[in-house]
Formats: sequence, structure tokens, C-alpha cells
Amino acid sequence: MATRFRKAFRYPDDSTDEHDREDLDEEEQERVINQLQVQNDKRNAEYSMAFAAIPLLSMMVFLQPVLTGSSTLSEQSLAFLSIISLAVTTYTMTHVPLQRPNRKDQRPIYKTSHVSRIRNALLPINSVICVFLVLVYFSTSPVASSSVRPTVYLVPGAMLVIIFIARRVMLSVDIGPLEDLRYEFKGA
Repeated sequence: MATRFRKAFRYPDDSTDEHDREDLDEEEQERVINQLQVQNDKRNAEYSMAFAAIPLLSMMVFLQPVLTGSSTLSEQSLAFLSIISLAVTTYTMTHVPLQRPNRKDQRPIYKTSHVSRIRNALLPINSVICVFLVLVYFSTSPVASSSVRPTVYLVPGAMLVIIFIARRVMLSVDIGPLEDLRYEFKGA
């Protein structure tokens, strides 16, 4: 029986030297960084649209109690609050810009307009609505005779958490440190 021996590792040749590799010049560095930034922006836009569709589709669960007269006023109100929360979550994903913290983990200071103040207030207001809906879920008996199952009140909070995590992941890709390394050896 013939046995085969495979090389598990390939040892580097002595003929190749680490110093033979050419470094990128300034123009190539600029091109590569710009290309990475364009790819990152494109991917973020795709993720924003995909993750914005999830809360929009989730709104359909709450349309029936709002549009039909068979639901009680409290069910209609809770469904309406859920729709508002999901709409705000969708708006946050698509229209609120991602803000990268600076090196000291502080948000950049900009002149605040009315629109930016409203955008900054959306997350706390949406969080309060979601907490209220979760409290309604826990306070509602599971055998209540209603047209809406109490578990659906967890959907807006779950969507908010998913969108929050997706935005954090989108922020985790940062080209800034790469740009800082761009001209490290310039003038040497």
C-alpha cells in the first residue's frame, strides 16, 4: 500500500525577500482608499434599503386592527402606536445619517437645526413607545378575547433592536484609520 505524503506547510523561498515588494505610491493609495469608500457606501445603501423593508412589511400585521371596525379602541390605538414605531424605525434606517464618533468616542459637534433635533429625538421617543408596547404585552393575558395576539406588540421593539444593531455594524467599517496610514512614510 502506497502512502502519500503531503506538504502541510509551504516554506517561503529564500529567493523572495519582503523588501522586494513595492509600496503603493500616493496616487495608488488615494485610488484604493476611494474605491474602498465607494464600495462601503454602496453596501451601506443596500443594507439600509434591505433593513428598511423589514419594518415596512411588519406594519401589515397592524393594518387590520386599524382599518377594520371589529377591533376595540384600545386595540386600534396600540396598533396605531405600533405602526408609528415601525414607520419611525424605517425612517431612522433610511434617512438618519450614520455618525461616526471621533477618536475620543465623542459625537462630532455640528450646528443643530430643527430637523436634526427632531432626528435626535426620534430614537428616545421610539424607544419609549416600544417599552410601552412590551409592558402591554406583559400585562395582557394570553387568553384575552381580542383580534390581535399580544405577542405582536413585541414586533416594534424587535425591529428597533435589529435596526440598531444593523446601524452599529454599518458603522464598524471605518476607513478613517486607513486614511491615517496613507502618508505615514511621506517625506522619509
